[in-house]
Amino acid sequence: MTRTGRKGRATDEAFKEAARVVFARDGYLNAKIGDIAAEAGRSAASFYNYYDTKADLLIALAEEFHEEATSLAMLPFRAGLAGPDALREAVAGFWRTYAKRRGELIGIFQAAMVEGSFHDRWLELRGEAIRRIAGEVRLAQARGYCPGVDPVMTASALSAMLEHFCYIWLGQGGEKGVPLDDERALDAVATIWVKAVYWRAEDGRA
Repeated sequence: MTRTGRKGRATDEAFKEAARVVFARDGYLNAKIGDIAAEAGRSAASFYNYYDTKADLLIALAEEFHEEATSLAMLPFRAGLAGPDALREAVAGFWRTYAKRRGELIGIFQAAMVEGSFHDRWLELRGEAIRRIAGEVRLAQARGYCPGVDPVMTASALSAMLEHFCYIWLGQGGEKGVPLDDERALDAVATIWVKAVYWRAEDGRA
């Protein structure tokens, strides 16, 4: 695919930004390459100079999302915050990334159900996140927290909960009759994460 040079990069970015708009507006399943090209102000034929399919374009967007979410999630740990505070801020970083990248959020959830190539790549990206979260669970266990829990299964469960919570509230508008309040939603999901990891046997939970 042709992406070299300033003009090529600009066109590639135009297709990516257009895809975000179209996926958020129409959903991934209903999005057409012609719609993405029109939103980008480019010809449909030129799309194929950059991507073979809309799934390939979504993979590129998902990789960018993953990179940004990972960077934000790692910041509080690198800043030396205490474990519970760092975990809360990491969850906040993920939420804010999804809020900013609503098109990717919708595309990822829909494509993972029907696009084999995308599904496989998304599981690879998600697997990297699961390993990092499991590592934090193990560190917490080394300090006496959450004894006996399976780090990988816990990481998978927490990640799945966060991803679907973001999809329901940021991708589908939330629960019927309940207004979206960013801080309220973020506090709810972050509190669940913290309490799932930072507890001790003497708390009466073991």
